[in-house]
Amino acid sequence: MATKVSPKLRTVHITVPKEFDIPPMYMMAEPEAIALALTLGAEAITHIERRANDINQNETHGEAVKSVTQEFERQAQATAMKLKRAEEAARSANMRVEAMEADAASLRSQIQREVAQTFEAILKTKDQQLKYSQEALDKAMESVGRRVESLQNSMTKTFASSKEKGTLGEVIMESHLKKAYDCNVHVVSKEPQTADIRMTRGTTNYLWEVKNYTRMVTTDEIEKFRRDLRLHPDVCGGILVSLRQGIVGKSRGGDIDVEFLEDGRFLLYISNFMAQDDPIFYLQTLRPFFDTVEASAKPVKDDAAAVRAMEMKATLITNLLRSHATSVTKHKNALVGHKKRTDTMFAEFQGYVLEAEAQLQTILRVAIGGDEAAATHEAEATTALSTTIFRRPYLAEYSDDRTREFIKWLLSMVDVQEGAQLEIKEIVEKATQFSEKFVRGLREDVFEEAVWQKGSRFITGLRWKSEAQQLFS
Repeated sequence: MATKVSPKLRTVHITVPKEFDIPPMYMMAEPEAIALALTLGAEAITHIERRANDINQNETHGEAVKSVTQEFERQAQATAMKLKRAEEAARSANMRVEAMEADAASLRSQIQREVAQTFEAILKTKDQQLKYSQEALDKAMESVGRRVESLQNSMTKTFASSKEKGTLGEVIMESHLKKAYDCNVHVVSKEPQTADIRMTRGTTNYLWEVKNYTRMVTTDEIEKFRRDLRLHPDVCGGILVSLRQGIVGKSRGGDIDVEFLEDGRFLLYISNFMAQDDPIFYLQTLRPFFDTVEASAKPVKDDAAAVRAMEMKATLITNLLRSHATSVTKHKNALVGHKKRTDTMFAEFQGYVLEAEAQLQTILRVAIGGDEAAATHEAEATTALSTTIFRRPYLAEYSDDRTREFIKWLLSMVDVQEGAQLEIKEIVEKATQFSEKFVRGLREDVFEEAVWQKGSRFITGLRWKSEAQQLFS
């Protein structure tokens, strides 16, 4: 179409299919109407295409959803089948586990029954064995007892004479002395005007007269022993032992007695020696007596007053020895009667024995010694100690001589003062007569725990006296 174009109009060329029939409107209508028709047609086409695209997309999405849903359903079915099979497998496994647990419980019960039966059988067997062993032991002990009795009777018949009995007694006593003491023992009964045995401890000699009688030892035999002892001034003292009987006039309230000769040497009388529960141990209880005698100088007394004083001391010493033997035997019996606590009780027993021996030695030194020893002991017995510092209230209660000497030295150098401190190193340096090991070893035995604690460098509650400071400055 070729028309004259107005300045307000625009000519548009549109290409359409050859078979397209142009609507008459576009031929006859006004340009505005044609423009409107073109606009509406274009919008309609655009709208239709959009709708078509939307429909197409919806159809495609629906197919995808359907496909995914179907795939999900297939997977869900497959998973359900797997889950079902797993549940069945789990049920089967649980059933097997339960069956195995039941079998295990049954097996444990069976094992327990068998073990209990076996253990009971073993116990019965052991009980029977113990019973048989006890019966065999009783029979053996009875047989041994009969044999010992027969042997004793035989020995009694064999050693019917006094000489043979004496020889047997010497053999028995020689063996016991060698076991009880660290000493040299020699049988000297064949020598004239002497005793049966000479015992040497260190440099000190003793004479032992042994009586193996079935009757008491008479006063004539006691006097003979005194004469023999006077003929041997080199010996420190003599011991008259009656193995199976008493000694006339020397069994005052016990089986041990003591007296002194006019020259100060002792005579110790022991009755019924073999009747002791443990003869060797009984001899060992006399060690403090011998130690004290050996440590003391031999006094030589001539006047009657001195002899009477020594007789009084003899009575005191006799009582001390009896008391000491009874005390130590009591601790020994306690040890034997509690075998379950043997180790602990043995240590306690050793401590009791050492303490008892030390105390006995102290008292014997006072009894045997002179006025100076008695005065020293009295001073130690009355020296009170501060119970906040020391473990014991009096100096004499510390049985060790060296320990008492250290305490005396310390008391002469320090005063008790609350809150004060002494450095242990200073004490060690100033106490030159005592070793450092000895001083430090007194912590548990002498001082209270709160005063000298383990690992501490100080002792609290003590301070140096001014004169001590001047002495050491």
